[in-house]
Amino acid sequence: MSVLSEVLDANESYASAFDKGDLALPPARGFAILTCMDARLDPAKYAGLSEGDAHVIRNAGGRASDDAIRSLVISYKLLGTKEWFVIHHTDCGMEGGFNWSSQHLDHGGVARWRRS
Repeated sequence: MSVLSEVLDANESYASAFDKGDLALPPARGFAILTCMDARLDPAKYAGLSEGDAHVIRNAGGRASDDAIRSLVISYKLLGTKEWFVIHHTDCGMEGGFNWSSQHLDHGGVARWRRS
């Protein structure tokens, strides 16, 4: 099965069981998180979130880029958030100092990045 097929099947299953449509647009807990897009991280798990609790904005490195700031301003001005959290993590690829050409997979299939 291709990745596209897997994603489309998962989306169909999610959409058919979706029961959160009655949640309000403003985040129920009144905050937003700006964090890294690193696929190893799950903001819902590390921040104890459920659907509708908070806005989560993700980008490379969890940086306050123009687009991230625009999203945070909309969250605040239009949707009533009261707090923002900027959450970084260890071993972030955006910290710099990585030799991207030395990427390899170890025997367990885990991507390893070496600092130069």
